[in-house]
Amino acid sequence: MTNNFTLITGAGRGIGFEIAKKFASNNHNLILTIRNKSQQKKLENLSKDFDIKIMVKVGDLRDLAFVRKLGKINFKVDNVINNAAGENQKHFLKVSEKELNDMISINLKSTFLITQIFSKKMIKFKIKGNIISISSQLGHIAAYNRSIYCMTKFGIEGLTKSLAMDLGRYGIRVNSVAPTKTIINKNEINKNNTRLNIIRKKIPLNKFSTTEEIASIVYFLTTKEAGSITGTSILSDGGWTAGK
Repeated sequence: MTNNFTLITGAGRGIGFEIAKKFASNNHNLILTIRNKSQQKKLENLSKDFDIKIMVKVGDLRDLAFVRKLGKINFKVDNVINNAAGENQKHFLKVSEKELNDMISINLKSTFLITQIFSKKMIKFKIKGNIISISSQLGHIAAYNRSIYCMTKFGIEGLTKSLAMDLGRYGIRVNSVAPTKTIINKNEINKNNTRLNIIRKKIPLNKFSTTEEIASIVYFLTTKEAGSITGTSILSDGGWTAGK
């Protein structure tokens, strides 16, 4: 077990929770952020299940005061996983200024600031760490009624490439993982869901990503086997974007 910590934002459910379990099962100490306090106990139980140290921080990443408090954590962090995100499916003409600001704050601004804070700490302690952001296939292609979501996810991809160049000299690798629709509840896909069936027909592999698959990709990117991978976005979209 390393004495250092892995920071995962948005760890209360879905992809974030699966990433937390993956790192816990590989003996990583964890700092986890959540918005909903009701999710805290199940995360703290990972400490018992895997005999690791876990710190759970409850707060809203749109709140800069909360982000700054994260920066005061004294533990050494060698992996930062930016997973927390919001979604908006309104038509461009109906998006309000508040919705725009909220989406930028959670999807882009918090990712930028958290990455900046903990990159400085990595450099200070000479840690050759990893920054990994959960993006989306909609950070690579556009879709109807997803204007501000696409905007922020394209921003994550640009940030990833830029930071790979800025931080490479310090041995810090920066990558993103871009899933398509990800199945959190397997019952969701077992039901006769017309919308999901239409989406799935557009995917060459005829399947959606799973949270377990995304967690495994994220973990791989932190290993020595991925030691030369930086500035890259790994698409887990079943081939959807291959012909775009």
